[in-house]
Amino acid sequence: MKLCDLKTNEKAKIVKIGRIGELKKRLVDMGVTTGEIIKLERNAPLGDPQEYIIKGTGIAIRKEDSKNIEIEKISK
Repeated sequence: MKLCDLKTNEKAKIVKIGRIGELKKRLVDMGVTTGEIIKLERNAPLGDPQEYIIKGTGIAIRKEDSKNIEIEKISK
């Protein structure tokens, strides 16, 4: 499953971060790493970018970039 497939308030564990160039380093610096839990907080009014919560911090990721992050959904 891809990160862009999460629905609002759903949580998932990051399984793999694909090839997204320089952005990968910035995401890792912000805590987006394999094994971390991430939650979709909300979508922008036009649907892009999306705000995610990871380690208690909100970050915005474009849908195009979130397609390269593989996740495993956490059941409620």
